[in-house]
Amino acid sequence: MAVTTTPRTGSSTVSGPGRSDHPGTGVVVRALDLADDAEIAAAHAARVASCRYQRPWAKTWSLREMAVQLRSENSVERLEPYVALVDGHVAGMALLWFPLLDNTHFTWAEVDVDPAWRHRGAGTALAERLAERTAAAGRRTVLVEVNVPDDERENHPHVRFARRHGYSYANTEVRRILDLPLDPARLEALAAGAAPRHEGYRVESFVGGLPEELRESYCACWNQLAVDAPTGEIDFEEEALGPQTYAEELGRLEQQGRTMLHTVAIAPGGEVVAYNDLVVSADDPDEVMQWGTLVRREHRGHRLGMAVKVRGLQELARFAPQARRIQTCNAEQNAHMVGVNLELGFRKVEVLLSYQRHLDD
Repeated sequence: MAVTTTPRTGSSTVSGPGRSDHPGTGVVVRALDLADDAEIAAAHAARVASCRYQRPWAKTWSLREMAVQLRSENSVERLEPYVALVDGHVAGMALLWFPLLDNTHFTWAEVDVDPAWRHRGAGTALAERLAERTAAAGRRTVLVEVNVPDDERENHPHVRFARRHGYSYANTEVRRILDLPLDPARLEALAAGAAPRHEGYRVESFVGGLPEELRESYCACWNQLAVDAPTGEIDFEEEALGPQTYAEELGRLEQQGRTMLHTVAIAPGGEVVAYNDLVVSADDPDEVMQWGTLVRREHRGHRLGMAVKVRGLQELARFAPQARRIQTCNAEQNAHMVGVNLELGFRKVEVLLSYQRHLDD
């Protein structure tokens, strides 16, 4: 069982309530001990085994990335990590994110159980804890995503697990992978084909962070993604990233050994109106994550989405020539961005089904 979601930024941690025994199951759920390197490593191993089970393309945190994520301070989100112990063994872990600046009516959740320890109650015990903690914080909804093959949307075990625990379907995204390297001549041709549509705009790439003068407009652009991208039945608010919290996130990425590659379209007035973000991990340099792409509504129709993606791929080839794949996810109904990705050569590998549990129902 693997019920996962990918939150938007890093996370800080507070301790939740302590030990919770589940009589008759041999399962104990408690807060992960953040001072115990060995326990973090055991939880990481369980999470990786869960995420990669029957999913060879799965992109997971390295141990360093996870440890930094768990231990770092964050003014945007709070993270509560839990472990499920079966007969004293770390069989699984759960993560519960509490947005602090926006969307404070819900939590993001992830549950992972090592396949070798499934069907012994660990997943159920963790899921119950997440619902309890969400309700105790006065929040109404828990959000998760389940990763399943395209042809198993209705009957996959992850889907049945979510439904059994009171979750209802909310949205579908599709995970696609782009194999690298790409033909430089083809990228040049795609860039040249889009260029006449966005005369007057500048398309630029930055490794590691944006210049100070672009950060505010980038954040304003980035904050639109939650409300502009199709999200089905999920009721998102506009997010609240600002220059200060953006700088905080860059610092966390540096500790994790990750490098952000920003590509932005800059309007004649000097503001960012479109962006594409790629993240390269020093611990897993073959696999690159595409975190987001957006074109502001009033600037659409100029092929800026294609422009920032192509420029980003060109910069990636220079910065990380060892990269072999890029992963991205798009809402199934986002026809325009899906079309751009297909034109670039992305191929479908699975779907991510969003499920939500309304605790006041």
